[in-house]
Amino acid sequence: MYPNGIVTYVSILTEQLKLQGHKTTILADAVAEGYQDPTVYDLHEVRMSISRKPVNRAIYGLWRRLAAHPANSHLYRRALVSTLRRAIGARKIEIVEMEETYGWARWLQEATLVPVCVRLHGPWFQVGPALGFAVDEGFRERVEQERRAIQNAAAVTAPSRDILEKTRAFYGLELGDAEVIPNPTEPATEHWRLDRADPRRVLFIGRFDRLKGGDLVIDAFARVLQEVPEARLWFVGPDRGCGTNGRTWTIEEYVRDRLPDALESKRVEWLGPQPFSALASLRRQAFVSVICSVYETFPNTVIESLALGCPIVAANVGGIPEIVRDDVNGLLHRASDPVDLASKIIRLMKAPKMAAALGQQGAIDCQRAYYPEVITARTVDFYRRVIERAQARQKSDKDQPSKTGRIDS
Repeated sequence: MYPNGIVTYVSILTEQLKLQGHKTTILADAVAEGYQDPTVYDLHEVRMSISRKPVNRAIYGLWRRLAAHPANSHLYRRALVSTLRRAIGARKIEIVEMEETYGWARWLQEATLVPVCVRLHGPWFQVGPALGFAVDEGFRERVEQERRAIQNAAAVTAPSRDILEKTRAFYGLELGDAEVIPNPTEPATEHWRLDRADPRRVLFIGRFDRLKGGDLVIDAFARVLQEVPEARLWFVGPDRGCGTNGRTWTIEEYVRDRLPDALESKRVEWLGPQPFSALASLRRQAFVSVICSVYETFPNTVIESLALGCPIVAANVGGIPEIVRDDVNGLLHRASDPVDLASKIIRLMKAPKMAAALGQQGAIDCQRAYYPEVITARTVDFYRRVIERAQARQKSDKDQPSKTGRIDS
């Protein structure tokens, strides 16, 4: 139902797993209306089915009036666990992967013998502060629940070395069997070409919020215009509001404050959310793509741009420098620095042949490291080792004599 980085990752990986002969099952928080697939379980429908029963309707209705969060959490847990158990019976599932969010994976670990792998898409201890959330009781509770899920997982994977090492350090966990497996990206059917790109056009794809740096790209673009007055900016993504200088701005308010008349003159065009199918064309039309997040575990926007051979400027933060090699397949700018970001954009716009060479190398690097068949092979190899360890551990536990000296059945 809701497009985001995890959905993209799951979609690409499951498609490739199926092509390699594996059975995949998805437990989705919500499924788009009219979507039918027997391998996808709709948790929203399960929650509604549970809550519609007369007894449950009365219990949860009263509970929500007293404490809404625990009531909703309990309902979600019932739906998640019951759906997983049903899926295991029907689909013969051997391993489960789930992101660390809210520590929900621990519910599954406690409910089944099937090994559960926690994937570190964006632990709250790192992402929460980057989004501007206060470190209050609710923050600490979520972080603790995620710690317990990560610590008790049968396995842990991370898309970047950066977030794996930050998780180890923050929680003081060894995570000896954890492995870095990047996210995959779809192969490009048509690459960026210098002779077809608009030499004036800068592209930003991301939310207008604090994390994605929507304010930063506008501040930087104001400086770009001083050097390249004919430059134009496409801003693609939803307006979530961005807090800065004690105020939460909408994107239109922020642009008008920093660049009066830019929206009217179309020097800045806010295109709003666009379907994924439209993004590749926008990237090929733009001269340079910008990724200027405050923090990123492993941004799909980077590898999607690299796959197309686009010249990019990206923030030197989080997992990005594991993908972008400065002056080799793109340019890195100092994180949260609009002056440095502007200088790197201008540098590419004034050196088109260099920009094209960087983009070409990015496409080569992306094919070698992030194409679906490469990532899926690494994932399957890791899964097999996790399943074998779990089976050996279960056999060892079964063979252990009980306190009475008998063998447990």
